[in-house]
Amino acid sequence: MKPRRIAIVILIVAIAVAWRPVVRPGAQAAIIVSDIYSTALWHWNAAAFVTPPPRESETTERFAGLEMRVSWWRPGWADQHAAIMLVNGAGPAGNDDPEVHRLAEALARGGYLVMLPEFPFLKERRFERGATDEVDAAFAALRGLPETAGRPVGAFGFSIGGGVLLAAAGHAGALARADYLAVLGTYYDLDTYLASVSTETQEGGGRLEHWPADPEVRDLLPAAAIAAFDDDGDKAMLRAALDADGYPAVLARLRSLPPSMRATLERLSPRAGWPTIHPPVFWLHDANDRFEPIAEAEAAVAATRGGRTELTVSHLISHAAPLGADRDTNGLGYWIGELGLLVGYAIAVLRAAE
Repeated sequence: MKPRRIAIVILIVAIAVAWRPVVRPGAQAAIIVSDIYSTALWHWNAAAFVTPPPRESETTERFAGLEMRVSWWRPGWADQHAAIMLVNGAGPAGNDDPEVHRLAEALARGGYLVMLPEFPFLKERRFERGATDEVDAAFAALRGLPETAGRPVGAFGFSIGGGVLLAAAGHAGALARADYLAVLGTYYDLDTYLASVSTETQEGGGRLEHWPADPEVRDLLPAAAIAAFDDDGDKAMLRAALDADGYPAVLARLRSLPPSMRATLERLSPRAGWPTIHPPVFWLHDANDRFEPIAEAEAAVAATRGGRTELTVSHLISHAAPLGADRDTNGLGYWIGELGLLVGYAIAVLRAAE
Protein backbone atom coordinates (compact mmCIF):
# COMPACT_ATOMS: atom_id res chain seq x y z
CA MET A 1 0.00 0.00 0.00
CA LYS A 2 2.58 2.52 -1.05
CA PRO A 3 3.31 4.46 -4.24
CA ARG A 4 6.16 3.98 -6.60
CA ARG A 5 8.22 6.79 -5.14
CA ILE A 6 7.02 6.92 -1.55
CA ALA A 7 10.56 6.37 -0.30
CA ILE A 8 11.44 9.85 -1.54
CA VAL A 9 8.97 11.32 0.92
CA ILE A 10 10.18 9.04 3.68
CA LEU A 11 13.69 10.24 2.91
CA ILE A 12 12.70 13.84 3.67
CA VAL A 13 11.31 12.82 7.02
CA ALA A 14 13.99 10.38 8.03
CA ILE A 15 17.04 12.41 7.02
CA ALA A 16 15.53 15.37 8.84
CA VAL A 17 15.24 13.19 11.93
CA ALA A 18 18.71 11.76 11.53
CA TRP A 19 20.64 14.94 10.83
CA ARG A 20 21.55 16.76 14.03
CA PRO A 21 21.93 20.45 13.22
CA VAL A 22 25.34 22.11 13.22
CA VAL A 23 24.03 25.49 12.14
CA ARG A 24 20.51 26.84 12.25
CA PRO A 25 17.94 24.05 11.86
CA GLY A 26 16.09 26.09 9.27
CA ALA A 27 19.08 26.33 6.96
CA GLN A 28 19.86 22.65 7.32
CA ALA A 29 16.25 21.63 6.73
CA ALA A 30 16.20 23.73 3.55
CA ILE A 31 19.33 21.94 2.32
CA ILE A 32 17.83 18.52 3.09
CA VAL A 33 14.54 19.17 1.32
CA SER A 34 16.15 20.78 -1.73
CA ASP A 35 18.61 17.88 -1.99
CA ILE A 36 15.84 15.29 -1.80
CA TYR A 37 13.69 16.93 -4.43
CA SER A 38 16.59 17.51 -6.77
CA THR A 39 17.29 13.78 -6.49
CA ALA A 40 13.65 12.92 -7.14
CA LEU A 41 13.22 15.20 -10.12
CA TRP A 42 16.66 15.18 -11.75
CA HIS A 43 18.17 11.92 -10.43
CA TRP A 44 21.27 13.55 -8.99
CA ASN A 45 22.35 12.70 -5.44
CA ALA A 46 24.88 15.12 -3.99
CA ALA A 47 25.29 13.10 -0.78
CA ALA A 48 26.99 10.24 -2.65
CA PHE A 49 29.81 12.58 -3.69
CA VAL A 50 30.65 13.86 -0.20
CA THR A 51 30.02 10.91 2.14
CA PRO A 52 31.50 7.39 2.38
CA PRO A 53 29.28 4.47 1.41
CA PRO A 54 27.29 2.99 4.29
CA ARG A 55 28.11 -0.40 5.79
CA GLU A 56 25.26 -2.77 4.98
CA SER A 57 24.50 -6.05 6.73
CA GLU A 58 21.68 -8.47 7.47
CA THR A 59 20.90 -10.53 10.54
CA THR A 60 18.18 -12.83 11.74
CA GLU A 61 16.62 -11.67 15.00
CA ARG A 62 13.82 -12.82 17.28
CA PHE A 63 11.32 -10.24 18.48
CA ALA A 64 8.36 -11.14 20.69
CA GLY A 65 9.06 -14.79 19.99
CA LEU A 66 9.03 -14.38 16.20
CA GLU A 67 12.12 -14.82 14.04
CA MET A 68 12.58 -12.34 11.22
CA ARG A 69 15.08 -10.86 8.84
CA VAL A 70 16.58 -7.47 9.77
CA SER A 71 18.48 -5.20 7.40
CA TRP A 72 21.00 -2.71 8.78
CA TRP A 73 22.75 0.35 7.39
CA ARG A 74 25.52 2.03 9.36
CA PRO A 75 27.43 5.22 8.53
CA GLY A 76 30.87 4.72 7.03
CA TRP A 77 32.54 6.37 10.00
CA ALA A 78 32.60 6.18 13.83
CA ASP A 79 31.14 3.55 16.12
CA GLN A 80 28.26 5.31 17.87
CA HIS A 81 25.31 6.92 16.17
CA ALA A 82 21.81 8.20 16.59
CA ALA A 83 19.41 5.58 15.28
CA ILE A 84 16.06 5.13 13.63
CA MET A 85 13.84 2.11 13.14
CA LEU A 86 11.81 2.09 9.94
CA VAL A 87 8.44 0.36 9.90
CA ASN A 88 7.54 -0.35 6.31
CA GLY A 89 4.14 -0.19 4.69
CA ALA A 90 2.27 -3.36 3.74
CA GLY A 91 3.78 -4.90 0.62
CA PRO A 92 5.16 -8.22 -0.64
CA ALA A 93 8.63 -6.83 -1.46
CA GLY A 94 9.42 -6.28 2.21
CA ASN A 95 13.04 -5.33 2.79
CA ASP A 96 13.86 -5.97 -0.89
CA ASP A 97 12.02 -2.87 -2.03
CA PRO A 98 14.71 -0.89 -3.92
CA GLU A 99 13.30 2.43 -2.80
CA VAL A 100 13.52 1.44 0.84
CA HIS A 101 17.15 0.55 0.18
CA ARG A 102 17.72 4.00 -1.29
CA LEU A 103 16.09 5.59 1.75
CA ALA A 104 18.13 3.59 4.25
CA GLU A 105 21.39 4.28 2.44
CA ALA A 106 20.69 8.01 2.40
CA LEU A 107 19.97 7.98 6.13
CA ALA A 108 23.21 6.18 6.83
CA ARG A 109 25.08 8.72 4.72
CA GLY A 110 23.52 11.36 6.95
CA GLY A 111 25.03 9.74 10.06
CA TYR A 112 22.20 7.50 11.17
CA LEU A 113 22.17 3.84 12.15
CA VAL A 114 19.15 2.43 10.30
CA MET A 115 17.26 -0.69 11.35
CA LEU A 116 14.66 -2.21 9.04
CA PRO A 117 12.89 -5.27 10.47
CA GLU A 118 10.95 -7.32 7.93
CA PHE A 119 7.74 -7.84 9.90
CA PRO A 120 5.90 -10.83 8.39
CA PHE A 121 2.45 -9.35 9.00
CA LEU A 122 3.33 -6.37 6.80
CA LYS A 123 4.95 -8.45 4.07
CA GLU A 124 1.89 -10.73 4.03
CA ARG A 125 -0.51 -7.76 4.15
CA ARG A 126 -2.46 -8.80 7.22
CA PHE A 127 -3.16 -7.59 10.73
CA GLU A 128 -2.40 -9.72 13.76
CA ARG A 129 -2.95 -9.15 17.46
CA GLY A 130 0.74 -9.56 18.31
CA ALA A 131 1.91 -7.00 15.73
CA THR A 132 2.36 -4.23 18.30
CA ASP A 133 4.46 -6.49 20.52
CA GLU A 134 6.74 -7.34 17.58
CA VAL A 135 7.26 -3.68 16.65
CA ASP A 136 7.92 -2.65 20.25
CA ALA A 137 10.38 -5.50 20.84
CA ALA A 138 12.33 -4.56 17.72
CA PHE A 139 12.60 -0.97 18.91
CA ALA A 140 13.74 -2.12 22.36
CA ALA A 141 16.54 -4.10 20.70
CA LEU A 142 17.69 -1.04 18.74
CA ARG A 143 17.61 1.14 21.84
CA GLY A 144 19.67 -1.43 23.75
CA LEU A 145 22.58 -1.56 21.30
CA PRO A 146 25.93 -0.25 22.63
CA GLU A 147 26.17 1.77 19.40
CA THR A 148 23.12 3.85 20.32
CA ALA A 149 23.88 4.39 24.02
CA GLY A 150 23.24 8.01 24.97
CA ARG A 151 22.10 8.91 21.43
CA PRO A 152 18.62 9.88 20.20
CA VAL A 153 16.61 6.89 19.01
CA GLY A 154 13.28 7.21 17.25
CA ALA A 155 11.04 5.46 14.77
CA PHE A 156 9.39 6.29 11.52
CA GLY A 157 6.50 4.34 10.02
CA PHE A 158 4.30 4.81 7.04
CA SER A 159 0.91 3.64 5.84
CA ILE A 160 -0.33 0.60 7.79
CA GLY A 161 3.06 0.24 9.45
CA GLY A 162 2.78 3.76 10.85
CA GLY A 163 -0.56 2.98 12.46
CA VAL A 164 0.78 -0.16 14.13
CA LEU A 165 3.82 1.83 15.29
CA LEU A 166 1.61 4.43 16.98
CA ALA A 167 -0.60 1.74 18.48
CA ALA A 168 2.49 0.06 19.94
CA ALA A 169 3.65 3.37 21.44
CA GLY A 170 0.44 3.51 23.46
CA HIS A 171 1.15 0.23 25.26
CA ALA A 172 3.75 1.58 27.73
CA GLY A 173 6.63 -0.42 26.22
CA ALA A 174 9.95 0.70 24.74
CA LEU A 175 8.30 2.93 22.11
CA ALA A 176 6.65 4.95 24.87
CA ARG A 177 10.16 6.20 25.66
CA ALA A 178 11.21 6.98 22.07
CA ASP A 179 12.77 10.38 21.49
CA TYR A 180 10.30 11.04 18.68
CA LEU A 181 7.83 9.27 16.41
CA ALA A 182 7.28 10.23 12.79
CA VAL A 183 4.61 8.84 10.48
CA LEU A 184 3.50 9.28 6.92
CA GLY A 185 -0.11 8.91 5.75
CA THR A 186 -1.35 6.46 8.34
CA TYR A 187 -4.52 5.87 10.37
CA TYR A 188 -5.57 6.97 13.87
CA ASP A 189 -8.72 4.96 14.58
CA LEU A 190 -8.96 1.50 13.02
CA ASP A 191 -12.76 1.61 13.31
CA THR A 192 -13.16 4.83 11.33
CA TYR A 193 -10.48 3.74 8.87
CA LEU A 194 -12.31 0.49 8.13
CA ALA A 195 -15.62 2.33 7.85
CA SER A 196 -14.10 4.87 5.45
CA VAL A 197 -12.61 2.22 3.19
CA SER A 198 -15.77 0.08 3.22
CA THR A 199 -18.11 2.96 2.34
CA GLU A 200 -15.75 5.42 0.58
CA THR A 201 -16.75 8.05 3.12
CA GLN A 202 -14.76 10.10 5.60
CA GLU A 203 -15.93 12.23 8.50
CA GLY A 204 -14.24 15.59 8.60
CA GLY A 205 -15.28 18.84 10.21
CA GLY A 206 -18.31 17.19 11.78
CA ARG A 207 -19.82 16.06 8.47
CA LEU A 208 -19.65 13.06 6.18
CA GLU A 209 -18.19 13.45 2.70
CA HIS A 210 -17.29 11.20 -0.20
CA TRP A 211 -13.78 9.83 -0.09
CA PRO A 212 -12.58 8.01 -3.25
CA ALA A 213 -10.64 5.13 -1.75
CA ASP A 214 -8.09 3.51 -4.03
CA PRO A 215 -9.24 0.09 -5.34
CA GLU A 216 -6.14 -1.54 -3.85
CA VAL A 217 -6.97 -0.50 -0.30
CA ARG A 218 -10.65 -1.41 -0.81
CA ASP A 219 -9.55 -4.93 -1.69
CA LEU A 220 -6.81 -5.38 0.89
CA LEU A 221 -7.80 -3.61 4.10
CA PRO A 222 -11.01 -5.51 4.94
CA ALA A 223 -9.24 -8.80 4.19
CA ALA A 224 -6.31 -7.79 6.41
CA ALA A 225 -8.63 -6.97 9.29
CA ILE A 226 -10.54 -10.24 8.94
CA ALA A 227 -7.22 -12.12 8.93
CA ALA A 228 -6.55 -10.83 12.46
CA PHE A 229 -9.17 -13.31 13.77
CA ASP A 230 -8.83 -17.09 13.89
CA ASP A 231 -12.42 -18.05 14.65
CA ASP A 232 -14.65 -18.46 11.60
CA GLY A 233 -17.60 -16.98 13.50
CA ASP A 234 -15.58 -13.86 14.34
CA LYS A 235 -14.50 -13.53 10.72
CA ALA A 236 -18.11 -13.75 9.55
CA MET A 237 -19.23 -11.20 12.14
CA LEU A 238 -16.59 -8.69 11.08
CA ARG A 239 -17.38 -9.24 7.40
CA ALA A 240 -21.06 -8.56 8.08
CA ALA A 241 -20.19 -5.36 9.96
CA LEU A 242 -18.09 -4.12 7.05
CA ASP A 243 -20.93 -4.89 4.63
CA ALA A 244 -23.45 -2.74 6.53
CA ASP A 245 -25.17 0.07 4.62
CA GLY A 246 -23.35 3.38 5.02
CA TYR A 247 -20.58 4.82 7.17
CA PRO A 248 -22.61 5.34 10.39
CA ALA A 249 -23.98 1.79 10.21
CA VAL A 250 -20.56 0.22 9.63
CA LEU A 251 -19.04 2.23 12.48
CA ALA A 252 -21.88 1.29 14.84
CA ARG A 253 -21.60 -2.38 13.95
CA LEU A 254 -17.83 -2.36 14.48
CA ARG A 255 -18.13 -0.73 17.88
CA SER A 256 -20.77 -3.20 19.01
CA LEU A 257 -18.70 -6.31 18.25
CA PRO A 258 -18.14 -8.73 21.18
CA PRO A 259 -15.51 -7.69 23.77
CA SER A 260 -13.01 -10.31 22.60
CA MET A 261 -13.11 -8.92 19.06
CA ARG A 262 -13.07 -5.34 20.29
CA ALA A 263 -9.90 -6.08 22.27
CA THR A 264 -8.08 -7.09 19.08
CA LEU A 265 -9.23 -4.03 17.13
CA GLU A 266 -8.38 -1.70 20.02
CA ARG A 267 -4.91 -3.20 20.32
CA LEU A 268 -4.22 -2.29 16.68
CA SER A 269 -5.71 1.20 16.91
CA PRO A 270 -3.60 4.22 17.94
CA ARG A 271 -6.75 5.88 19.30
CA ALA A 272 -6.97 3.40 22.19
CA GLY A 273 -3.64 4.41 23.75
CA TRP A 274 -3.37 7.92 22.32
CA PRO A 275 -3.72 9.80 25.64
CA THR A 276 -0.69 7.94 27.06
CA ILE A 277 1.71 8.49 24.13
CA HIS A 278 4.26 11.04 25.34
CA PRO A 279 6.95 11.30 22.60
CA PRO A 280 6.34 14.08 20.08
CA VAL A 281 4.53 12.80 16.99
CA PHE A 282 5.27 14.38 13.61
CA TRP A 283 2.55 13.41 11.15
CA LEU A 284 2.96 14.01 7.42
CA HIS A 285 -0.10 13.40 5.25
CA ASP A 286 -1.09 13.82 1.63
CA ALA A 287 -4.00 16.25 1.28
CA ASN A 288 -5.65 13.98 -1.28
CA ASP A 289 -4.61 10.61 0.11
CA ARG A 290 -6.70 7.75 -1.30
CA PHE A 291 -5.17 5.05 0.92
CA GLU A 292 -5.66 6.67 4.34
CA PRO A 293 -8.14 9.54 4.53
CA ILE A 294 -6.90 12.91 5.73
CA ALA A 295 -9.69 12.77 8.32
CA GLU A 296 -7.60 10.22 10.23
CA ALA A 297 -4.75 12.71 10.65
CA GLU A 298 -7.15 15.50 11.60
CA ALA A 299 -8.78 13.34 14.26
CA ALA A 300 -5.38 12.54 15.78
CA VAL A 301 -4.42 16.20 16.00
CA ALA A 302 -7.76 17.10 17.60
CA ALA A 303 -7.46 14.38 20.28
CA THR A 304 -5.82 15.17 23.62
CA ARG A 305 -2.71 13.24 24.62
CA GLY A 306 0.38 13.52 26.80
CA GLY A 307 2.70 14.91 24.12
CA ARG A 308 2.49 17.26 21.19
CA THR A 309 1.26 16.30 17.73
CA GLU A 310 2.23 18.27 14.66
CA LEU A 311 0.48 17.69 11.34
CA THR A 312 1.93 18.77 8.00
CA VAL A 313 -0.35 18.42 4.99
CA SER A 314 1.41 18.36 1.62
CA HIS A 315 0.46 18.13 -2.04
CA LEU A 316 3.91 16.86 -3.04
CA ILE A 317 3.30 13.37 -1.67
CA SER A 318 0.76 10.79 -2.69
CA HIS A 319 -0.25 7.23 -1.99
CA ALA A 320 -1.68 6.94 -5.52
CA ALA A 321 0.50 8.94 -7.95
CA PRO A 322 4.26 9.35 -8.47
CA LEU A 323 5.97 12.29 -6.83
CA GLY A 324 6.44 15.21 -9.16
CA ALA A 325 3.67 14.26 -11.61
CA ASP A 326 2.39 17.86 -11.66
CA ARG A 327 5.75 19.59 -11.82
CA ASP A 328 5.15 20.94 -15.34
CA THR A 329 1.69 22.34 -14.65
CA ASN A 330 2.27 24.13 -11.34
CA GLY A 331 3.98 27.48 -11.10
CA LEU A 332 6.92 28.64 -9.02
CA GLY A 333 4.66 29.86 -6.22
CA TYR A 334 3.19 26.39 -5.80
CA TRP A 335 6.61 24.79 -5.45
CA ILE A 336 7.88 27.45 -3.05
CA GLY A 337 4.84 27.04 -0.84
CA GLU A 338 4.86 23.25 -0.83
CA LEU A 339 8.61 22.92 -0.32
CA GLY A 340 8.33 25.50 2.45
CA LEU A 341 5.87 23.24 4.26
CA LEU A 342 8.29 20.32 4.05
CA VAL A 343 11.15 22.50 5.27
CA GLY A 344 9.01 23.50 8.25
CA TYR A 345 8.27 19.85 8.97
CA ALA A 346 11.97 19.02 8.82
CA ILE A 347 12.82 21.87 11.21
CA ALA A 348 10.32 20.62 13.77
CA VAL A 349 11.69 17.07 13.69
CA LEU A 350 15.30 18.30 13.79
CA ARG A 351 14.64 20.23 16.96
CA ALA A 352 12.93 17.26 18.62
CA ALA A 353 15.81 14.93 17.74
CA GLU A 354 18.59 17.07 19.26
